[in-house]
Amino acid sequence: MRPRVYGYLPALREAGIEARVEPFLSDAAFARFYAPGPAGFLWKAAGSAAGYARRRRLLSDLGGYDAILVHREAVPRGNRPVLRRLRESGIPLVYDLDDAIYMRPRDFVAGGEDSLRSMNRGKDPGEVDAFLAGADLVLAGNGILAEHAREVGARRVVVLPTPVDAEAFRPPEHPRPGSGPPLVGWIGSPTATYCLREIAPALAAAAERIPFRLLVIGSSGPVEVPGVEVIRRDWALETEAADYASLDVGLYPLPDNPWTRGKCGYKALLYAACGTPSVASPVGVNLEYVRDGETGFHARTPAEWTDRLLRLLGDGTLRARMGAAGRRFVEERFSYPVLAPVLVGALREAAR
Repeated sequence: MRPRVYGYLPALREAGIEARVEPFLSDAAFARFYAPGPAGFLWKAAGSAAGYARRRRLLSDLGGYDAILVHREAVPRGNRPVLRRLRESGIPLVYDLDDAIYMRPRDFVAGGEDSLRSMNRGKDPGEVDAFLAGADLVLAGNGILAEHAREVGARRVVVLPTPVDAEAFRPPEHPRPGSGPPLVGWIGSPTATYCLREIAPALAAAAERIPFRLLVIGSSGPVEVPGVEVIRRDWALETEAADYASLDVGLYPLPDNPWTRGKCGYKALLYAACGTPSVASPVGVNLEYVRDGETGFHARTPAEWTDRLLRLLGDGTLRARMGAAGRRFVEERFSYPVLAPVLVGALREAAR
């Protein structure tokens, strides 16, 4: 929600569009939403109850809006009645989709993996298709999501990639330290930790040749890589940009399945914006966002993961060249100045 909604607010104001953002969760509830154990359950329950109350108040008075945009979902469960109320209002409805949430991600993760604990069991993917078919305009984060929207009856679809704040996410002002082991990193969410664990043996094999440190931010639990110092931290908005800029190499592993093919590749774009070459699975938009041999490398097999990582770790000149190419790629195609006019035009058309 942050890059696809909040990040556009300055550009919308500049275009003369007044936007009011109404998140489902409060800041306090969101900060504790992934907390483990009974305390986490209580925070989810209390935060969700307050969120439903706010939604009821909002839906009771929808006057004065030229268009309404729903990002992903209006409520965690029970979106069909919300959709009916929005349609009854007669206000043009824009639906923004940046993930294949018309599927259940749990269906693609092996049992016993602790990433499952962070995946919601109660969502109804069919509610997403209802929004896609009921909206006046769908903003889809990539072509795969756009194709699905058209298949389920979307009236009008505009492909709008997730934008990058290229002013905040940028290469470090000073060169990365040349002494000491390089820093390899993965920055993600608890629900995706299993993707990193799948390449742990390949990372360990690379470390036998060239030692490195591994920064893991946002994981659901410990990530063990034999022979590698793993630095694990929670994700924080205040340090996110600096964390990406601190890396020598970024990792973006994904299994190839219908769920991962719908991802919008935001992690790959943030690596590139910070001048960090990455090794990524060639899945979905990663085929385009990570230009193999130019801004990073693709890796399919464990042997390829080891080989591609070693090539980057062993050649600082190559890392610098790929990092500069990635930075240009993001500035030219995925920055707010490039994508904001697309959103402004789409919203104005929907409002008319």
